[in-house]
Amino acid sequence: MVLPTVVSSEPKVEETKSITIDTSTEIVSDFIWRGYSFTGEGQNRRNGQPYQSFTYAPALQPTINVWSADKKFEWMLFGNFQLTNREDRDSDKRMLQTSPGAVGPSYLGEDPRFYDPYNQDPCVQSVQNQISGRDAANPACSGFVPNNGYGPKREPNGNKRADGMFFSMTYHFDPSALGDFSVGIWFYNTFQKTPNSLMLPSTQKPNPVVSGGAANAFNANNPDAQTRLSWHEYFFHWKLPFVRIVKPTLSYFTQFSTENGGLMAGKNYLSLSASYTFFEGNFFRIQPQGNIGYTMSNNMVDNRNGIQDITSAISFFFGDFFVKGAHILRPNAYLYDTNNYFGYAGGDPDKASWNRTSEDGKVPNPSRIYGAYNSAILNAIESVNTGNSLNDSPVKTSLRESYTLQKIPVHLFYVSLGYTKSF
Repeated sequence: MVLPTVVSSEPKVEETKSITIDTSTEIVSDFIWRGYSFTGEGQNRRNGQPYQSFTYAPALQPTINVWSADKKFEWMLFGNFQLTNREDRDSDKRMLQTSPGAVGPSYLGEDPRFYDPYNQDPCVQSVQNQISGRDAANPACSGFVPNNGYGPKREPNGNKRADGMFFSMTYHFDPSALGDFSVGIWFYNTFQKTPNSLMLPSTQKPNPVVSGGAANAFNANNPDAQTRLSWHEYFFHWKLPFVRIVKPTLSYFTQFSTENGGLMAGKNYLSLSASYTFFEGNFFRIQPQGNIGYTMSNNMVDNRNGIQDITSAISFFFGDFFVKGAHILRPNAYLYDTNNYFGYAGGDPDKASWNRTSEDGKVPNPSRIYGAYNSAILNAIESVNTGNSLNDSPVKTSLRESYTLQKIPVHLFYVSLGYTKSF
């Protein structure tokens, strides 16, 4: 989906007008789009691995483009189907728990019922006691504990939750001296349902209720409190009237969908892309591509502006087959250091929050959070006597953050193998 391989630079114009169909079937090492890793970073959280520049999270991505006979209308259908690590798994490594309680599809602790940085919820254990899970004996939690016994529980974190379908409709205006213009709309929908509490940015403020409260509308045990991600945008493309040999295209996308409770509405993306095909028309061809994307966010969640991604790719064609390699630079890591993308970033410095700031380009390292080994280290940090009368001290905070946090990778890579065919 990132810089899709171009089957042909323009739809073929034939003497007898007919519908044209272009197809592409691609296996990619990671589902990356506009600098976002939709699968690789989620897989790191699922498997308790650190974030890295290259993650092997292969997916099958078929694409079909259908052109009308007059070449003015274009319909595109794109699918993403993850090939590995599809099933949910227990990621918090807690042996005593009554329901899932850790890494969801977005981030460890994004559901405030499972992580309580403000110490407001008696049903959630603090970091030094996380191995024991929730206190089932606490009467305040009685309405929250399901009757399915103790033991490891799988969190909703399988790669199958990234499976989805992308559909777009585009109208191409007649070319003019000012360039080629087109407008359209696209929709992206995932197939798997995800608990609402892991999709809404509910961790950006103190917990409104305790886990067992009846007012908790996002109970993970409620099958109705689940939804599918649905993302929609309007877009405008302008193929510039100069240096046509590299097909410079200026594009503008504006979001109108209301996922995350509508708080993300107002997100805009502006891009400049170009491509060129060496040895066009031959069996062996080389096609470099490039894109610079700038985000303009005017919403309540991540109101940040800046260069979101600088993506470059090169494809080598052998007839209808191709191999591709791509590099994605995320020059402004602070654009990704948000509650919406990596999860909770904020909290009272006198409390045991994982990540107190969203301005340092750092996020919790999934490999440094769960399990007996990490618990032992975090417990040792909590047991340090600094002589500070407060619950937490700058020394403890520094030790904890130096152990748990890592820098957000600003370089991402992926490779792919594909096949194209036009009818």
